[in-house]
Amino acid sequence: MTIDADAIADLVLAYRILVNEAVLDSFGHISIRSAADPERFLLPRAMPPSLVNAEDVLEFSVDSSQPIEPRGRRVNGERYLHGEIYKARPDVCAIVHSHSQAVIPFSIANVPLRPVIVQAGFMPLQIPNFEIRDVRGDGRGMQITDKARGAALAKTLGDSPLALLRGHGNVVVGSSVKQATVFAAYTDINARMQAQGMQLDRNIVVMDGPELFGPSEFDINRPWENFRQKLLDDSARATIDRRQFGLDHTQ
Repeated sequence: MTIDADAIADLVLAYRILVNEAVLDSFGHISIRSAADPERFLLPRAMPPSLVNAEDVLEFSVDSSQPIEPRGRRVNGERYLHGEIYKARPDVCAIVHSHSQAVIPFSIANVPLRPVIVQAGFMPLQIPNFEIRDVRGDGRGMQITDKARGAALAKTLGDSPLALLRGHGNVVVGSSVKQATVFAAYTDINARMQAQGMQLDRNIVVMDGPELFGPSEFDINRPWENFRQKLLDDSARATIDRRQFGLDHTQ
């Protein structure tokens, strides 16, 4: 594997962030497309998200979703989710699959998830919902454990930045692991805000087309750094270089 230490460090940090934000549970996983070879992707071995470190990351083939060199590790059974989306979406460089407890109810109820908060403007107005029963055949379970299921999920996702999986969570994709991580966090926040709003009045106001934003209109680094800082203790947090945000130390 051609080691990209910085990319792997960001991948591990993404796990830390989404565990801390209660987006990833005991399962869920994040991958990144290899910068050295776009026909490969990086994904940790099968393990709890909270324990992921750089040495747990394995390299996989986009075409087969098989590990290049497993090194005796137990590989992630849902690697096909990642491989088939990368195969179908050359623009995607990172994927987050989570079992967000705030999002799952919208995948099983007759209430569609909609963008309702300003930071969720990356969402489409209509969010696809993947139904495993359409492609399960004689198989069992709800996980994406083969190429056919992965390809079907990728087809449901289409060109959207996210899709729900009925009773199984959601996938969020991005042009970078920072973008996918931030969007996954705000998908969870948006779902919570929508549910809370509907407790007050089922006739909520959702965003419309002109209120959505493009990637260049949203500063990914700002929430990424905010989430990162929440992982640090007070002494470490105080050492941040404020100048990267246009703030000097006298303000």
